Amino acid sequence: MKNKILKLDNPCDEKWENMKPNERGSYCDLCSKNVVDFTKLNQIEISEMMKKSGNRICARLTHSQLNSLLLNLDNNFNLNFPKSKVAAGLILATSLTIGQTLHAKTHNIKTEFVQSSNSIVNPKKKKSPSKHSEPKLDDIIIFKGKITSKDLKKPIENAKIILVTSQKILNVYSSTDGTFSIEIPTSLIDNDNVIRVSYHDVKEKRGNEMFFGYETKDYILSKEELKTNFSIEAKPEVLYLGGIGAYHEKRKPIVLSNGVEIKYREFVKAQMGEKSSCSLENKDFLYFDSKFAMAIYGKKAKDGLYILTYKTEK
Repeated sequence: MKNKILKLDNPCDEKWENMKPNERGSYCDLCSKNVVDFTKLNQIEISEMMKKSGNRICARLTHSQLNSLLLNLDNNFNLNFPKSKVAAGLILATSLTIGQTLHAKTHNIKTEFVQSSNSIVNPKKKKSPSKHSEPKLDDIIIFKGKITSKDLKKPIENAKIILVTSQKILNVYSSTDGTFSIEIPTSLIDNDNVIRVSYHDVKEKRGNEMFFGYETKDYILSKEELKTNFSIEAKPEVLYLGGIGAYHEKRKPIVLSNGVEIKYREFVKAQMGEKSSCSLENKDFLYFDSKFAMAIYGKKAKDGLYILTYKTEK
């Protein structure tokens, strides 16, 4: 199954704050075009917007949106990739976007087990024991560290730190001083351990300075690195502005639900609200590109990996 990915064809040097706001985003007097604000849209809305626009549009979007797969809503789409360097003309834009705030505890933050399964299909990782007894102290590694903003050098509260495996997903939130601590069973650890740090629940104000947020980042850490006091610098989100095109790529991502592979096509149908064997009720999903997908699930996930997780109350 072919998938679409967004590419920045024509970077724009105009500043977002100089444009006139409208219902779709802003209007650019320089080129007399509407510039759609993708940062306020989800994957389905962006996919539908690109299809309606003929897969060409002027937009503002984040780094993560530019690199994630879109839903394939057009089966007769046939374009070649642009040969120009798409990394040119990056714009560090700023805007105030505040996500839902989580009230993290300042002490004794307990590790949360988000996803687990007794029937794991995984060519890379070993099965975890089926017994649910409490692990011994010797069977646990405590991964701890501190998160600070790269530009202001201040601690960040409510950053979400996730250890991702195909068997379980463990997460905690950083405290008011930016510190965090995760208790990780050694049965989940190998030589390539994926940690994701996201900032959707971080609420930060900077006076009159416009601020969009921090960039979600993935790390691959060794077993020895998990034992260190790990320092993380949060980078302000980078936004792209300009002409965007949607292009086909031959990818077949792996989709895991409760540790079991499901068909990618069924996953797409479920997102579109169509009848599917894949249930998304009360679920979120995480996406990982090739490098991190293979660290989690082996070479089989070279085209990317989706992991479905149960929603948790905040």
